[in-house]
Amino acid sequence: MSEYDENAVPEEQTSPDMPEDDTAKASEETTAADKTQAEEKAEAPEKEPEKKTRRIPLFAAVIAALAAAVLASQITFLAVRQSYHNKLATIEQDRFADSKLSQLDQIYRKYYINEIDENALIDGLVEGYILGTGDKYGNYMTRSEYDEYVEGLNSRTDGIGVSVIWNTEYLAVEVLSVYENSPAEKAGIEPGDLIVGVDGRNVAELGFDDTINAVRGEKGSKVTLTLRRGEGYAESLTVEPVRDTVTANTVKFTQYGNIAVIAISSFHENTPDELKEAVSNAQAAGCDRIVFDMRNNPGGLLSSVRSVLDYLLPEGDVVRMVDAEGKWTSLSSDASCVSMPMLVIVNGNTASAAELFTSALMDYDYATVIGTQTYGKGTVTAPYALSDGSVVYISMQHYYPPKSDNFEGKGITPDEVVELSEASKKINFYKLTYETDDQLRRAIEIIKEK
Repeated sequence: MSEYDENAVPEEQTSPDMPEDDTAKASEETTAADKTQAEEKAEAPEKEPEKKTRRIPLFAAVIAALAAAVLASQITFLAVRQSYHNKLATIEQDRFADSKLSQLDQIYRKYYINEIDENALIDGLVEGYILGTGDKYGNYMTRSEYDEYVEGLNSRTDGIGVSVIWNTEYLAVEVLSVYENSPAEKAGIEPGDLIVGVDGRNVAELGFDDTINAVRGEKGSKVTLTLRRGEGYAESLTVEPVRDTVTANTVKFTQYGNIAVIAISSFHENTPDELKEAVSNAQAAGCDRIVFDMRNNPGGLLSSVRSVLDYLLPEGDVVRMVDAEGKWTSLSSDASCVSMPMLVIVNGNTASAAELFTSALMDYDYATVIGTQTYGKGTVTAPYALSDGSVVYISMQHYYPPKSDNFEGKGITPDEVVELSEASKKINFYKLTYETDDQLRRAIEIIKEK
């Protein structure tokens, strides 16, 4: 996974996020609305009212709010449609009354010593249903969770505008980069600073996730940060950035002579425009070949990676998809393309849309691929809205590269396997340098010969 804004991942966290439309805890609009919007956000919640406890028969709550909560063999329901306003189906009460779930409900209603939160119970039933289907990419989000998730896909969040990692030696949050014109930059925060305190609380005690949540907050509000910097982090200072809405970049361009190294951390809505700008800047700087660094890219929006491939590749299919009924569809590229030698670096956390990107460039003989075997997610997940504004993500298609086979559960084998050295593996990925990054150095060596 890559470094994120105030949603950065802690050191050594490696599980890829669930990709939207194709593609975890991500990495940040409203509820799912119409079919087009849902499909664009595929893959990938106003604050919910306080939940009240009350004792009512479980079957009444399920009938009113949830059709997908009990086993399919025990209920009948109408499929949830992609339009937000479609309603859940009713359940046959007599069949529910005779079910194992009903028996369990009666036992709990009679003997359980604590109050039952009906809303929490229903949420749990939904999650249990998804688990029971065996859909490993299936997911359930409340309305507020979904809203926050979609904001993340837009690369927008309310915070201070820094990319961070967890520093295990000092038990602090380390600043990797500061976004231009961000609240952090205005407050004087610099790359390399350690955040050791947030609003008087000790970061070592809070841990990474709680610190990130504490730094993020409502636009216009102030957060007090205690920093350490300098040799041995001996210098201590306090800053008070005022939170604002910041947009995280997903594309980073670094130049090595005539070689452009373009790292794509995920495929969000702004990624295609960022990539075009990076390629344009690279060409203006005299670069005539590109290394795409797709390591730790968990995927993202299918619409985003499709636009990127359309920009890079010549005319033809860029992705093929097949649904549960065996119906095939495809998305294609126009004739315009980028004619430069290319190479892609991947690893075990290169997943979903990032794998599609990699395999598409391979299919068109556009790029050599080095690194290690990729994750292996070739499934499209799409959001479907429930009546209360919550959303379920369902695996609804397998997608295939333009010419090769689906890589679900298998991943993509690089043209040349290149491992990081044991010493480099002990360094946080985002602190690797050219000297310590064996895969990058090998990529530069290969692309020079193209």
